[in-house]
Amino acid sequence: MKIENDNILNIFDLCEGTKALGPGLRFVIWVQGCTFKCKGCISPYGQAIKENILVDVNVLAQSIIKNKSIEGITISGGEPFLQVSKLHKLLKVIKEQRPELNIIVFTGFDLEDLDWDEAKDFLQLVDVLIDGIYIEELNDNKGLRGSSNQRVHFLTNKLILNKDVFENSNRNAEVIVANNYKKIIGIPNKSITNLI
Repeated sequence: MKIENDNILNIFDLCEGTKALGPGLRFVIWVQGCTFKCKGCISPYGQAIKENILVDVNVLAQSIIKNKSIEGITISGGEPFLQVSKLHKLLKVIKEQRPELNIIVFTGFDLEDLDWDEAKDFLQLVDVLIDGIYIEELNDNKGLRGSSNQRVHFLTNKLILNKDVFENSNRNAEVIVANNYKKIIGIPNKSITNLI
């Protein structure tokens, strides 16, 4: 499903503050829709290509800009590059007012395949890209990548001092339970993933 309005982002969920998906307190956006359908995906309900929660790019940008406690933004999914032009627009607005915020993006695409103009424009605003499909059998419980085939690309030097956090640190996940709703934020250990 394609949302025709370039100012409307189709998301699965948001988190206004977590330390589980990158260094520092982060605002997290999970977009809706993914074509990779990785076995063992931590966010299977975000895979369906369907209309879910529609948010105005400018409204979301202002909400993030006003959140003075965050140090960065993490974008995951679903698959962010299926809505890359809208995410590019979002980050442009944010970066104009909060250039200090760092950006981490997870994608099932390999960096080499992100060679179309909109993807290249978006990547210019990204500090760290974690690429590659998730392969359950290669989950080695290390760092922020889900499986060992995934690569961490430092596209700027903004987070380079945190290289070990991305590649080798212990996993950190938060579980939020409220109103019969369970949400896991982060890259959980393999043993936890098997219980979900």
